[in-house]
Amino acid sequence: MRERQQLDDSIAGVKRLEQQMTDNIELIEMGEEEGDDSIVKEAEDNLKALKAESGRLQVEAMLSGEADGNDTYVEVHS
Repeated sequence: MRERQQLDDSIAGVKRLEQQMTDNIELIEMGEEEGDDSIVKEAEDNLKALKAESGRLQVEAMLSGEADGNDTYVEVHS
């Protein structure tokens, strides 16, 4: 049950990012048509933030294995 919830949350996060990306691309197109540089700039900034968020979600997905939720101690001797 817990794994299913994690998967549902991941899918919802990706869908949310996809919708926000689409919305911001449409805003850029509208801003360019209207010649409103402030809208274009704001939407571009939002897209940069979405890129960072997608990177965070990628790392989270890579670290979502069975043992990744466990505490870990690493000791390095060099």
